[in-house]
Amino acid sequence: MTRGHGSAQAEQTRDRTILSLSILSAVLFLPMGLHLPYFPVYLAARGLGPAEIGAVLATPLILRIVVTPVVAAIADARGIAATLAACALAMLAGYCGLGLAEGFPAIFATGVLAATAMGMLPALADALTLSQIRRPDLAGLRPISYSRIKVWTPIGVLAVMLLSGPIVATFPGGRIVLALGSMALVPALAALFAAVRMHRLHRPAAPDRGWLEDKAQLRLAIVVIAAAALVQSSHAQVYAFGTLHWKAAGYSPDFVGVLWAIGVGAETIFFLVMARFPRFERAAPAFLVAGAIGAVLRWLAMSTDPGPEALVALQAMHGLSFAATYLGSVLVLGGLAGPAHRARMQGRLAAASALGLALATFVSGRVAESLGETAYLLMALQAGAGLGLALLGRRLRHRVARSVAHSAAGRSAEPR
Repeated sequence: MTRGHGSAQAEQTRDRTILSLSILSAVLFLPMGLHLPYFPVYLAARGLGPAEIGAVLATPLILRIVVTPVVAAIADARGIAATLAACALAMLAGYCGLGLAEGFPAIFATGVLAATAMGMLPALADALTLSQIRRPDLAGLRPISYSRIKVWTPIGVLAVMLLSGPIVATFPGGRIVLALGSMALVPALAALFAAVRMHRLHRPAAPDRGWLEDKAQLRLAIVVIAAAALVQSSHAQVYAFGTLHWKAAGYSPDFVGVLWAIGVGAETIFFLVMARFPRFERAAPAFLVAGAIGAVLRWLAMSTDPGPEALVALQAMHGLSFAATYLGSVLVLGGLAGPAHRARMQGRLAAASALGLALATFVSGRVAESLGETAYLLMALQAGAGLGLALLGRRLRHRVARSVAHSAAGRSAEPR
């Protein structure tokens, strides 16, 4: 009876963990669904010129390169959920400050605060999810799939994107910040609740190491981070200039919106499938390779300036080029990282991706000005370099797995 009661209680704890993480994943990025397409519109409505808008949008990308590893180190030392809550509150404060700001310096400072804090959330959310689904008290129970939690992120973002038209109609121009502030309140409250419930407020008991002691695992981590950063930042051309080119080609704003929604929808479907078949997550290095291959093929096709039907199919490949790359890299690094530096491992991945995206955006802007859509060939080349590293990472992962198995076998053979 006692054992049965304990098992039922453990299952209830597991179910509560899934529910709380799913809700947090769904609401944490709600502001992003409105921020990405309409924050530049808001800045323009506040009277900022193109150069000033560019400064507000570009500065957080640069800051994330430096700030993300620092914030991740604080999270490992002081608690991931507590640090996540602090960043969510900082995002809320930034949007509230924008509502009160007057003049470019104040708008710049508060806008950068909101966007930079938002940029901290993905790495911290991944680290928190990975730590919670591996909790010791869940040992022996059915495993929790990472994809089962992560799928709620694109669902939440997609829902806001689909509702963004009516939202902007209700809060036009400079009033968009009211909607952003209202949305930011939800993740702030959810993150605060998570910090209290999960009690991730103190320094972990494990040794505090910034990197991995095992040289083979360290090489694997560096290769995976570099591969994922190259593939993810190869999206710079479509992120920065996709909408501009499609509008110049005569496509309607509705069709352009559909193209972006297809990308997020494909990402959602990918994670839904992975959640349905969690055993596939064990092949994380293969997903990194598949994502890199998808990116190469996608950008090669985009360089030919395809028609509307082909664009729909190529946007659907976002589920491969982005989501598969993301899943593979996060799970490989999550498996390597110990509890004392799980946030830092994801933070280094986020910082490397931000650096790659900033550099690729700068280069693609220069190249696109002279080559147009042919500039996607450069993105394909970059993704190809990521593919080479992903293949190397898969090979290193097999070596690490064999080394771990050999060490375990040696320990079991020792006399007791």
